[in-house]
Amino acid sequence: MPSSSASALRHIPGSLGLPVLGDTVGFLTRPVELFNDKQRRYGDVFKARLFGRTAVYLLGAEANKFVLVEQARHCSSQEGWRFPIGELFHGGLMLRDGEEHKSHRGILQAAFKKEPMRQYLGVMAPIIERRLAEWGRQPTLRVFPAVKHLTLELAGKVFFDLDFSQDLARLNQAMADLVAAATAPVPFNLPFTQYRRGMQGRGLLQEYFGRVLQERRQAPAADMLSHLCQAEGADGQRLTDAEIVDHLIFFLMAAHDTTASTLTSLFYELGTHPDWQERLRAESQAAHPATGPVEQAHLGQLEQLGYVLEETLRLHPPLILIPRQTTQELTYNGFTIPANTHLSVLLYHNHQNPAYWTAPDQFDPLRFAAGRQEHRKCPFGYAPFGAGQHHCLGFAFADMQVKLVMHHLLRRYRWRLPAGYRADFANIPIQHPKDGLPVQLEVLHS
Repeated sequence: MPSSSASALRHIPGSLGLPVLGDTVGFLTRPVELFNDKQRRYGDVFKARLFGRTAVYLLGAEANKFVLVEQARHCSSQEGWRFPIGELFHGGLMLRDGEEHKSHRGILQAAFKKEPMRQYLGVMAPIIERRLAEWGRQPTLRVFPAVKHLTLELAGKVFFDLDFSQDLARLNQAMADLVAAATAPVPFNLPFTQYRRGMQGRGLLQEYFGRVLQERRQAPAADMLSHLCQAEGADGQRLTDAEIVDHLIFFLMAAHDTTASTLTSLFYELGTHPDWQERLRAESQAAHPATGPVEQAHLGQLEQLGYVLEETLRLHPPLILIPRQTTQELTYNGFTIPANTHLSVLLYHNHQNPAYWTAPDQFDPLRFAAGRQEHRKCPFGYAPFGAGQHHCLGFAFADMQVKLVMHHLLRRYRWRLPAGYRADFANIPIQHPKDGLPVQLEVLHS
């Protein structure tokens, strides 16, 4: 169904920029500055044209609540995400709505229950320790690519019980092409385009994972794929092979890219604030003895690491906006938003709003500690994992994985950034330092 035309949104403040292109170039190169400028000029509700499509953008905690919770049934996630990633990540949970979304989410939850999570924790630790040992042999570590390789290898073991090391470069390139295609300047499956490379990457992953799925049907293991092959919904419904592969490709993107983004941002903030690095190192050393496996109970004791993680996600959310499309006419803040209108809430701007946060530009993890808890004073102002019925299903897994990596890292190394270094972050498609984040690792001797 076509989206509302620009003329249907003439009552919404804002400018549409260049013909067809609109503000696409500014969005791809400096999205935060672009939206900051539009907010100053037009307020918290404005329109803009990106990739030839006119959309309405809403800022503020109340906007998050309105779109993601109160009017969620009238704000389609499937249609909102269809244009940037619909073909690339076909069948992923974000690309389903209503009863279909509810049914699939119920089945997928089986893979994130207590016992599977315990199993995942056990298989990740040896891979993390081996990779971290290799990092220390490099004079300068480029964090983002190194962490992306690590998270892909972890996903291979957790999702498929496979050693991805032999296929790491090929699969990493396929996933990189798939994610990059989401913001391709020419979003059509034409020869020699970035989008075509993304679709080829998806094809490689479908073929690779489809073959593994048949093996797991015959011989289940302790991996996520095996859990999904056996999982049933409340009505006894099971996922088809194609649906499982679709979901796992989407999970792989989340575990690979968004988790790598978060870990890289943690590296940066702890390198910039060595006092917090030392505090977390002491906490990790106290929570877990020098020998023996790391259990979920140990990670549960890392309270200050939790604060630092939340603050890092406030300053560096992997995704800076969440798109939707209205399915009926809505009214927000005095503005009528027609049916079939592209609509986005801007997460990053809420995370920087001085009305919600004390000194929002400062790195201050204790704003999340008991007694302050600034994120609770304005519900829905803090939403790095979304909110409502589409709140990230893998949140607990991502939290466990990030804390496990940081726990091992803090006990093995101290790290520092180059003198006077300030990271220049790209925000699209996933937030990350443009130069990969160079750091020097110092081995700790216990």
